[in-house]
Amino acid sequence: MYYQLLKLLTGLISGFLFIKFFPVSIPMSISDMIVIFVLEPGGFFLGMIFFIIAFIANAEMIRSAIELTALLVKYKKTHFFELLLSLLIIGSFFILSAISLWETIALFCFSVIYGIISLDFKKLKFAEDYE
Repeated sequence: MYYQLLKLLTGLISGFLFIKFFPVSIPMSISDMIVIFVLEPGGFFLGMIFFIIAFIANAEMIRSAIELTALLVKYKKTHFFELLLSLLIIGSFFILSAISLWETIALFCFSVIYGIISLDFKKLKFAEDYE
């Protein structure tokens, strides 16, 4: 449970730092973006590091939320507090979207896609090998 809380806080803090270090203003052309990244490579580099940390932590929380919800639906038993902590990732994205919507949408999309890709359906016994 503490590991879930640590991942939740890591994803939230890293997402916030990604938004602060990654300079994006709307509307922005591709040439403006290249100029900003060339003139401020440190901010771009730190923003990408925090993006990777946030997206992996959030993807793990999304994967965990899907697995725990599936176990609750299929077997009617799960760890309630772990499921609750995993579902708090939705609140984390709402907090980040209040700061900057577009960076949060990018972070959300990458996290959801990676979280779904990393699901193990054999562990959930939703997919069986028929031999």
